[in-house]
Amino acid sequence: MNALGPVEPAVPADATRPPAPAAAAASIEDAAESAPDTAATLAEAFSKHVEVAMLAQQAHQQELQFKLDRMKADFNQAQEARAETLREMNALRDMALEQAKKDDEVLKKYIAMI
Repeated sequence: MNALGPVEPAVPADATRPPAPAAAAASIEDAAESAPDTAATLAEAFSKHVEVAMLAQQAHQQELQFKLDRMKADFNQAQEARAETLREMNALRDMALEQAKKDDEVLKKYIAMI
């Protein structure tokens, strides 16, 4: 008892008693029946989670493959441009050598005329 009056329990007196055996047996049966459903639900949720994770991984791998393919294409393009530049340089060098040979022949003929 306090200053305001008698203290009443927050929980009814019969709520603290254990359930009757029939009620306990029914709740165990309900739990046993729901366990496979729960397991199936958990398995299904796990399966969906794994599927989503695999799809995310596939998308990531596709993105990486796209980047890798782009890098390969850029590298091949750069190598083709470099090869073309080297071919042009070789052709110009060959032309310069031919011109130097012709200049030498002309110079020899000029010296022979003197």
